[in-house]
Amino acid sequence: MEGMKMRGWILLIGLCLLSGCTGLVEKTGQFLEAGFSEKTLGRYRGTEGMEIRHLRVKKDGDQREKLLVSWPAYPGVQIQTSAPDAQGRVFLEELHFIGGSYTGWNAFTLELTGEARLILQRTGALWRGQGPVERVQIVRGKIRRKERRLSGEEALTALRNRYDRIAALTEWMHTQEGLPDFTGQEHFASYWKPYLMPELVPAGKRPAAWTTEGASWVRGEEVAWNRLYTEQGFPESLWVLRNSGALLRDWEEALSWIYLDYHWDRMVQGISREYLLITIR
Repeated sequence: MEGMKMRGWILLIGLCLLSGCTGLVEKTGQFLEAGFSEKTLGRYRGTEGMEIRHLRVKKDGDQREKLLVSWPAYPGVQIQTSAPDAQGRVFLEELHFIGGSYTGWNAFTLELTGEARLILQRTGALWRGQGPVERVQIVRGKIRRKERRLSGEEALTALRNRYDRIAALTEWMHTQEGLPDFTGQEHFASYWKPYLMPELVPAGKRPAAWTTEGASWVRGEEVAWNRLYTEQGFPESLWVLRNSGALLRDWEEALSWIYLDYHWDRMVQGISREYLLITIR
């Protein structure tokens, strides 16, 4: 009975995150770093659904204010910043991410550097990005893989390794020609899967470069991968990832993370824009 409840809970999280459930996304920070309480001081919503929550947080007797910034286009993502100072400056601190699949989830906090301006008023707010936004490193996180849960250093190592693999993959993706402007994660997945893993799609969807003539095969994650296709279609830095099945694991367990990393520059451009927001609570 307990195992059935756990599987049901994992499925619920996966379905919720894949559809972008707002309530769970708002709890990402608490999920990753327990032991604190928070109070909402203000809530603002603007163009393209940008939302800012102004919070007062208490932890271990200390108290501070911060902001959580989110967009509907990036479900599972929140940007944490400092509260505005006397000049309206806010400093980007962390990105909180939680992304699910049908077998589990990845959740992590990524350190950021960057700056913006925010003017808070009773009826609204004005956000204006200032300069570049840079990623530093993942500093904490948790993973669920079916019945197994990883935390602490074990999760941190696995998340950082996956971060490097995903970065290598999306960097190569951006070098390809004729890429469409993806309308969402489903469009992204349907476009890339036949190129990345043609062994797992119907024959009619495989790219013309995929052929069994002269091919040799290597097994990874219970799949026979066409080594010739790997070596002819991918840079050497991705050969081991595809042939070992690591790419398949990342695809199945962290597709929303891959999608986010692919669109990182676009998200940063969004952070750097100007938004007029109104008070909603």
